[in-house]
Amino acid sequence: MRTFYAGCFGLKLVEDQADFVILSDENWELALVLVPEDVANQLQSTEPAVRRGSNPVKLGFVIDNITALRPLVERLGGAVDEHSTEWDFYGSRRCNATDPEGNVIQLLGTAS
Repeated sequence: MRTFYAGCFGLKLVEDQADFVILSDENWELALVLVPEDVANQLQSTEPAVRRGSNPVKLGFVIDNITALRPLVERLGGAVDEHSTEWDFYGSRRCNATDPEGNVIQLLGTAS
């Protein structure tokens, strides 16, 4: 997961512990916490990951270009929704994507 978020969005590793990592840039930070083993044993892992669309929070990442980022997202284990699902809203071109664990994120590029 840290490789995905660092590689796709330029976040730097600022803390690396056995049960968590913190990635950061000049504006914010993202903590990725290891799920406790008893909880992890109850989760089903699939390949590719099942999309978790009902999360109450969706992270949005401001990027230069959605089309240019697509190959990197996929190479690092994520997936970007089809180009036909992109939309313009609030000054940005938007498209949903999933990280390697199926969490839905949003890519915000330059509006067309």
